Amino acid sequence: MFDFLSRNKKPNLDASRLLASILVVYPSVQAVSYDPKDGMLELSFALKGQFSKDEFEGFLKYVADSVEAYHNLEGLGNATIELNVEGIFETCFVNVRRDMATLTYGELTLLTELAINYFGDNLIEEVDGESNDDDYVMAQEDYLEQMLSNIRQIRIENRLVGVRERERVIIYNN
Repeated sequence: MFDFLSRNKKPNLDASRLLASILVVYPSVQAVSYDPKDGMLELSFALKGQFSKDEFEGFLKYVADSVEAYHNLEGLGNATIELNVEGIFETCFVNVRRDMATLTYGELTLLTELAINYFGDNLIEEVDGESNDDDYVMAQEDYLEQMLSNIRQIRIENRLVGVRERERVIIYNN
C-alpha cells in the first residue's frame, strides 16, 4: 500500500564515484549521466560560439570514424555509440552516449581528446586547483580505470546525473 521504503533507496556509491571521477579527470566534460534503462553513459561537452551544421556533421563523422578504428584495434565488438548536438545561440552541447558494457578508460580519453582537438578554444573546460596536481590526477585516472571494470559487475538501478558547479562536482540521483 505505501511505497515510502522504495523511494528512500540510496544511490549506488560506486556509480556515483564513477561519474564524479569522469568529471574530475576530464575537465572538458561538463556533465555526465547514466541511464539504467538502456545501460548508456552520456558525456556532454559544452561549446561557446556558433557552428554550422556542416561543422557538427564533420565532428560526428570524425568521432564515429575514430571510435570505430579504436574498437577495431582493441577488438571491441557490438559497441553502441550515439552522438547528437543540442542548443542554440552562443552555447551548445555535443552529447556522446555510449554503452557501459564495453566502455573503456582508453575510449573515454579518446572521446575527450577528439573534442579538444576538433573544437579547440571553443570547448569550455573548467579546471580547478586540484586538477593541476599531477599526483592527484594520476590517482583519479587509476581510480577511474578500476571503477570502469568494477561497474560492469554491479546493478545500477537509478538514473544518475553528474554536473560541474564552479569548482565542485555534484551527482544527482533521479
